[in-house]
Amino acid sequence: MIDWAGYLTWRPAFAAAMDPRLHTPEWLDARILAGSAQFWRSDRAAAITEIRAYPTGAYDVHGLVAAGDVAEVRDRIAPQVETWARAIGALGIVVESRPGWARALRSAGFEPHQLAVRREL
Repeated sequence: MIDWAGYLTWRPAFAAAMDPRLHTPEWLDARILAGSAQFWRSDRAAAITEIRAYPTGAYDVHGLVAAGDVAEVRDRIAPQVETWARAIGALGIVVESRPGWARALRSAGFEPHQLAVRREL
């Protein structure tokens, strides 16, 4: 069951966190409504995840976007996502974001896996 009303409460914060050249709020809306992205929330934070499948059939849960209190994401939402990820057989949870998230999630057991570098054109 989709918590659409809860999602709409956090939609502006998600839009502000995303690079509008890459992702639009409407794209995120469609992912939520189609069930291809999952909405998680607590009192002071919210996050969106999706399943990232690999050619071998293995998959990770990918943290797509989060907003609100960082500690709340780490301490309340991430454990819920982890429980769900284990239940569905995911290999891991991957967050690709700004360097601040690596620091914020370190105490929850997240560690750097790969580095993305990008040149703006």
